[in-house]
Amino acid sequence: MKRIVFILLQLVMCITCWAQGKVLLPGEDGRKPALELDYFPHRQYAFVWRNWSVVDKSRLAEVLATSVENVEELATSMGLPHRQSIEPEWATTRGYMTVLRRNWHLLPYEQLMQLLDMSREELRFRLIEDDFLWVKLGNIKPWCEPLQYEAPTAEMRQRAAQIASDVKTLGKNVFSVEEPRFGFIREFEKVKREKTPSLIEHDDDGFELRMIYPYFADFGDPLLDEELSSYPEELFRRLQAVGVNGVWLHTVLRTLVAPDDKGFPGDERAAERVAGMNRLVERAAKYGIKIYLYLNEPRAMGEEFFDGDEQRMSYAGTKLGDMYSFCTSNPEVLAWLSRSMEHLFEEVKGLGGVFTITASENHTTCASRNYYDCPRCGKVDYADLIADINRAIERGVHKVAPEAKVIVWDWGWPDDKCEAIISKLPKECWFMSVSEWSKPINRGGVTSLIGEYSLSAVGPGPRALKNWEAARRAGLKTVAKVQVNATWEMAVVPSVPVLDLVARHASNLSAQDVNGVMLSWSLGGYPSENLKLFQTIRQGDDVEDVVAALACEEYGQQAGELVREAWRKCSEGFENYPYHIGTVYTAPHHVGPSNPFYMNVTEYVATMVGIPYDNYYAWASVYPLDVWVSLLDKSAAGFEQGVDLLRQAYKVAKGKYREKVEQQLNRAEAVRIHLKSSAVQTRFFEARNRYNMSKDDKVREQCKRAMREACVEEQTLIRQMLPVVSKDSSIAFESSNQYFYLTADLVEAYISICYALRQIDNQM
Repeated sequence: MKRIVFILLQLVMCITCWAQGKVLLPGEDGRKPALELDYFPHRQYAFVWRNWSVVDKSRLAEVLATSVENVEELATSMGLPHRQSIEPEWATTRGYMTVLRRNWHLLPYEQLMQLLDMSREELRFRLIEDDFLWVKLGNIKPWCEPLQYEAPTAEMRQRAAQIASDVKTLGKNVFSVEEPRFGFIREFEKVKREKTPSLIEHDDDGFELRMIYPYFADFGDPLLDEELSSYPEELFRRLQAVGVNGVWLHTVLRTLVAPDDKGFPGDERAAERVAGMNRLVERAAKYGIKIYLYLNEPRAMGEEFFDGDEQRMSYAGTKLGDMYSFCTSNPEVLAWLSRSMEHLFEEVKGLGGVFTITASENHTTCASRNYYDCPRCGKVDYADLIADINRAIERGVHKVAPEAKVIVWDWGWPDDKCEAIISKLPKECWFMSVSEWSKPINRGGVTSLIGEYSLSAVGPGPRALKNWEAARRAGLKTVAKVQVNATWEMAVVPSVPVLDLVARHASNLSAQDVNGVMLSWSLGGYPSENLKLFQTIRQGDDVEDVVAALACEEYGQQAGELVREAWRKCSEGFENYPYHIGTVYTAPHHVGPSNPFYMNVTEYVATMVGIPYDNYYAWASVYPLDVWVSLLDKSAAGFEQGVDLLRQAYKVAKGKYREKVEQQLNRAEAVRIHLKSSAVQTRFFEARNRYNMSKDDKVREQCKRAMREACVEEQTLIRQMLPVVSKDSSIAFESSNQYFYLTADLVEAYISICYALRQIDNQM
């Protein structure tokens, strides 16, 4: 019966969308049932729990079609505080991803739009264009019926009371935070004037270009913000102080240009964004910083853009899903790229330049996906396709701004095509490659190659070395793409305190004659001592002396010596990290102990830096499970030693240094807990699955014991994590994902563990 109702609802939804001319959202016709969070009495309780700290209760009541009083009763019955405390950012594009993700399995699209106060068109745009949000949510919209309030039954009330009782064991102040979420932004709201600014100037031995992404830039539409709050002056001042001279922005070109008479896409508010960019360029210039644009263009468009328009259909290339690429074998497409660049650099004087990704990331041209399926591009040499796109961009930029940099990135280029592409690039371009890529590693006896950003493996690797040399032969300047603060290995802190690894990478690059560095992707833009260290080291420097001197400069002599040893221990521990691209994308180190303990197999696949579920074989990737867990334990042990040293440093730190040591301590502790939690979660889910598959009573008892031990250990980690998160609002924040989790999510995970323990003891 439920299946019949489901099919009828899907049919009605599709007919309604067609009849009303609605844009179909990604996965809107999906049929996979959403997770049942059985540790809550009912889905409405989960909905109230997850949204109590991010959405006003009046909006929650509207979504549930009930009264505010009923919503309050659901909340307080579970032990949530009667009074809400909600930061305004949650209702903006700065916080919407966190709100969307926590409701992904609870609400259908129509109610998600109601909750977010977002139109269908805007939600579709954000899912597709906001840094792979749709991919991070799993490329699937779980199906769930519309959620409406139901009067709680006696059983529901009893189970809610049990939750309240479980929550009480965490202490009466569990929901109180010392620093509200987004509180870290406040430290950048007022420009400070230092007596002796430590501007790191370019010299013959340093990097000419030192570019980074702003730490908390909004992935929404920041250029329409009159205040440019994603780019405060204090952030520029502090970035300047650690040597940065370039900041890059994520852009979608069609939002920066007006529609034209040749049928190419544009936006009615393009002029407003260009005006915002002019203000931003002016603001950054006060601090010697240039603005650069990330170009992954031209972005593919939906079928509806091309259908019924002969001119536009001539631009269409390969198809992926319901999106068509732009075919660069049509010279009009390349002309539009050049024309758009010329217009943008004419309108925004002083732009620093652009960097391009042409073979990966978003679906853009035929060359970015399955070019051989295009009847035109399939006949063209691949190197020419990629070079043509970059030539078109360079032509437009340098026609009006010859001093601007056009940086061509080899991200996604096949190894055997790199030299041919490089040889065809204009001599005015700069060439960039990820420093550590293709570096061979051996972790726990498992050999692999670095294929994503890494702090735990120190570059440069053979791919970058080979391609930089090819670029020099072609007469191009070179750029090293590095991560200095954080990577997808550990993105929950502003900077991972592994300064020995950072220093070694800087020292290695100083001998490579590269002209510039791009210091971060969307993660890792915090103005930290990691950045300062990286740009302090010059060829021939004694790395140990430089690191030790920095520790004492930043934390005082007495505490600095202990901090320096803590960095060493954390660095040694991180070199045990079980690195693989599958691991860094899917494992639970992004959410740590906030990941619930599911008693039933979720049957969901871990998503890219999003939702790990219980998919532990994906987490471990190429590693045998025992090796994976062992490496996590070893890595966590290194940070535990570092944390112990930082605690000693905190005791002896004086004056202004004390607060800085505490901040470093909290962040190192966060990394330790996240690493350890990943190991504990793996043990729990592996024992759960082994229990389910075994019929041997002895084996089952062993599994139950292992599950209990994991539950108790994870509860301890949650208790340790709660005060750390409370003190530092930057923990668990990353700009392209916003908050991975909140205090309420740690408590929810604790609730799930309490429920699991009762199930283990009473029903297994």
